[in-house]
Amino acid sequence: MRRFVLFLPLIAACSGCPVWQSQDVPVPATLVKEQITGTRYWRYVPKDYTPQRRWPMVVTLHGTIPYDTYENQIDEWKRLAENKQFIVVAPYLHSTQGILPVVSKFWFEDLERDEKAILAIIDEMCKTHSIDKKAIMLHGFSAGGFPLFYTGLRNPQRFNMLVARGTNCRIELLESINITDEMRKLPVIILIGKDDSPVIQKQCWLAFRYLRERRCFETQRHEFEGGHLRRPDLAYTYWRQHLPEQYRK
Repeated sequence: MRRFVLFLPLIAACSGCPVWQSQDVPVPATLVKEQITGTRYWRYVPKDYTPQRRWPMVVTLHGTIPYDTYENQIDEWKRLAENKQFIVVAPYLHSTQGILPVVSKFWFEDLERDEKAILAIIDEMCKTHSIDKKAIMLHGFSAGGFPLFYTGLRNPQRFNMLVARGTNCRIELLESINITDEMRKLPVIILIGKDDSPVIQKQCWLAFRYLRERRCFETQRHEFEGGHLRRPDLAYTYWRQHLPEQYRK
């Protein structure tokens, strides 16, 4: 493998994070292929969807495969999307390696590839569905924090909020991003499990301190009980506060 240096003991010590959310939804999620980049993504559109009104949308980014996948992400979000009436998409990503060491050059190529895919999927969804472009949240779980920060901070005009939930981050990624006034206005919520791994906690704090030290005062951090858990409801709670009144159901 050109991208990763094997470190088997670390993999052996890691366990996956099972999806415990109910899968009882009235319509199925669908697997779609984005037409420009060819990226596959899962999509969940609530049963009551109608193009006669605008809909908020979550773009959720998976962590390290096989411990998290884009299918896991749609499974953990779809019931919440149905109940709260928003659309959710979960793309397949290449830069979400949070366990094995990576070769920097190839990793940044993957980050750029994922950025193009995420933006292309948003563009496609805005063409095929009635999406409110001012109500799109970018969410990342675990190693999904890498493309979350890379794509979200480089394209702040495309999102009304970023939510990083127990995410990885690296200083070289943050240092590659040009700090702009528009980026400083973007709400960024960093959620940290009190019992999460020391590595995840350290990297969450790294992202928080880096952004706040650069006057990104819309960046907040919040601790919650538990560890590396699937809690999309936490992310939604903060996003809801920034949504227009008609979406706060």
